[in-house]
Amino acid sequence: MEDRINNQANSGKKYKKWFFVLVVVMILILGIGIYFFILVRQNIKNINTGNNTNQSFTGTVATTDDPYTGGSEAKIVIVEFGDFQCPFCYQSFPIIRELIDNYGDQIKWIYRDFPDSVKHPHAQKAAEAGECAQEQGKFWEMHDKMFINQTDLTVAALKRYAEEISLEISSFNDCLDSGKYENEVLQDFTDGYYAGVRGTPTFFINNRKFEGVVPLEDFKSIIDQLIALSR
Repeated sequence: MEDRINNQANSGKKYKKWFFVLVVVMILILGIGIYFFILVRQNIKNINTGNNTNQSFTGTVATTDDPYTGGSEAKIVIVEFGDFQCPFCYQSFPIIRELIDNYGDQIKWIYRDFPDSVKHPHAQKAAEAGECAQEQGKFWEMHDKMFINQTDLTVAALKRYAEEISLEISSFNDCLDSGKYENEVLQDFTDGYYAGVRGTPTFFINNRKFEGVVPLEDFKSIIDQLIALSR
């Protein structure tokens, strides 16, 4: 009789333990869901309140109007969704620069914006600064400058970096202050979200998705395999 009572007591404890674990997991899932709901709702609201003339997402992440480097007709197309204030993007930055330098025209590297405005308050404006620099043909110089100085991406700092890379500063300042490319950046974000991007950096290598900081050797292995297959 005593053993039976003890067994029942132990079963009750196990039930309470698993119930507690289940509740914690459900809370975490709910919290993540709410976070992305707020982030996406905020960005889509910003798009809908502006004069957005971009086409809606068409099912491909490769674009012809976003900044790119490498070969325009390369068979290997890498699309990066990034956030200039993201610490993991900062970790990927030297890896990306080495890949671009090493593979040259064998790859086409497209940069698209995915600013996490909830966690990174300067990310949206930094992304717009990149677009304003692209207007003057210096996106990649501004890209590198912002990552090198990631700890200070205030508007004042962005304007200083623009001067340091010899942009025509009056045009750049007007572009940045007017929010000219706000909708372009938010359209990138929306396209990325519907393509399955949930954090940065996220890469699409010939439409295959890779999330997070991809080690240099892994990147090279994937690219080398694709080069071999394309011959």
